[in-house]
Amino acid sequence: RDDKVEEELEITRTPFLKHIMTLERFELIRSKKIGKTLHYFLADVPDEYDEYKAIFLNPMIPEIIEELFIDEGISISKLAEKFDVYPGTIQYNLKKMKKLNLIKSTKNKAGKKIHLVNIDLLKKYNKLFKEPDFSTLLRGL
Repeated sequence: RDDKVEEELEITRTPFLKHIMTLERFELIRSKKIGKTLHYFLADVPDEYDEYKAIFLNPMIPEIIEELFIDEGISISKLAEKFDVYPGTIQYNLKKMKKLNLIKSTKNKAGKKIHLVNIDLLKKYNKLFKEPDFSTLLRGL
């Protein structure tokens, strides 16, 4: 039900699924259920990237990463205000990101909680996938 598929391929859901099933039958792609959604991946993409690809479908995740990159000490309430969502939504997303080692929380010298972005993981991810593109964010590191 991704609008992007329909726009870029110019086909509706039914023919798309028919093509997907054929590709899967010939083992050119594989499917994996992550959460409540069935995701499709190229067969030669390592499984370790499945969860990352799925989490980055949420457009808020790369935006949160960008904000944390700019200000690692930004509060959950400030992030929530910036994205016009409840703080619980930010907390939920941060928890998912921590689970995948995209970020880690620690305290700075002043004892304030900060969130550190796993730069190496983002670089590794962008070697395989174009979207989301973290290269501008990581330029100069």
